[in-house]
Amino acid sequence: MKCVGIPYQPSQDVLKLLEAFRDMVNYCIHVGLGKGITSRFRLTGEVYHRLMKYGYHSWYVLSAIEVAATILKNYRKARKHSGVKRPRARRLMAKIGNQGFKIENCRLRIPLRPREYIYIPLHKRGVEFLANSIFKLGSVTLTPSMVYVSFSKVVEIEESEGYVAVDVNEDNITAVSSDGEVRIYDLSKLKRANQGYFERRRAIQRRYHKDRRVLRKALSKLSKNYKNKVLMMLHQVSVAIVKWCKEKGYSIIHEDLKGLRRAVNRRAKRFNKFNGKVQAVSRRSKRLKRRLNNWWFRRFLKQMEHKALWEGVKTVESRYTRGSSSTCLICGFRLK
Repeated sequence: MKCVGIPYQPSQDVLKLLEAFRDMVNYCIHVGLGKGITSRFRLTGEVYHRLMKYGYHSWYVLSAIEVAATILKNYRKARKHSGVKRPRARRLMAKIGNQGFKIENCRLRIPLRPREYIYIPLHKRGVEFLANSIFKLGSVTLTPSMVYVSFSKVVEIEESEGYVAVDVNEDNITAVSSDGEVRIYDLSKLKRANQGYFERRRAIQRRYHKDRRVLRKALSKLSKNYKNKVLMMLHQVSVAIVKWCKEKGYSIIHEDLKGLRRAVNRRAKRFNKFNGKVQAVSRRSKRLKRRLNNWWFRRFLKQMEHKALWEGVKTVESRYTRGSSSTCLICGFRLK
């Protein structure tokens, strides 16, 4: 599944719709927590007639119940841990199902109230995706600045003739194909950017620690620029690898890095000679933990798997990679 973003200028009616949708979601959450409701069907029976009094199309009521049910489900999973707060919708957004909107003359027609619609012009890329009969349209999500339309397609994953092994490292990504071709994608800029992001963030916190408003604004801008840079470079590498595999008819195999951060953050009990107590202390240095906790490996693997699935390329996750980079494939000798 993918989505296409369409920028637009919201009217006052649309902004009121977004605020009303947020209120509807929060009301559903309040009712669900108060009555211990876990089923979306039962939640619909409790709040449907109350939400219809807002005067908007019934699709928004059903979507608000769906969003609230998802939030409640995630909250029930998360409250097993300590320090979990009661959920509450904060962002302005509205969602509608695929049967509630229509494409007319390169415009997206979205219902606001019964027999009342808003029209959003589509750009060229949006028309190419949404007017293509290959894709199945999904839901529409409205925000104060963008409209996101999701779509999907059915792909057939065929058996491959070989594999491309992908090794994810801190400063590069190495890919080796079954025919012996090696490609190394240099990502040392991201490693340096990670360290620079940490230093600039600490400097901003030190400089604006007395003004929370300016501090929040400066950190938000810095974080946005850093995330955009990371996503752009990872997108370029993942596209190149999937395109290479598509041309050769190969599948992708990569290592399972699950539990890496848990191993880095593991603590051990040690005797504290200053207070005479046995305390749990970290086994790794603070610098190493910061590097690996901010590593982008999981984000890259998700991008690559999603793009490979969209192109019909099979991905395999191998759990038996321990010592593979230091073991000879011919004689089995392992370097120390």
